[in-house]
Amino acid sequence: MNRLAVGMTKQEVVSVMGQPASTAAPGNGVELLRYRLSPTSDHAFYGVTEEYFVRLVNGKVESYGKMGDFDSTKDPTLNLNIKNR
Repeated sequence: MNRLAVGMTKQEVVSVMGQPASTAAPGNGVELLRYRLSPTSDHAFYGVTEEYFVRLVNGKVESYGKMGDFDSTKDPTLNLNIKNR
């Protein structure tokens, strides 16, 4: 995750992170890539993973991080229909 940056393309993300565990495309140009990652080598040894996401808007990274990041504990797929005011 440390090698990701806002504005990267999906292809760049996959080249850095590998194939996601799952994807969702709820519409309006939004795609969510989900990854299961171990935050430390100890966690990896015991098979402990946490869910991380990469949110793409119109093919570019808009946000990324652990589930619950970005001032929310909600699943980032829940409120994807953001309208300009």
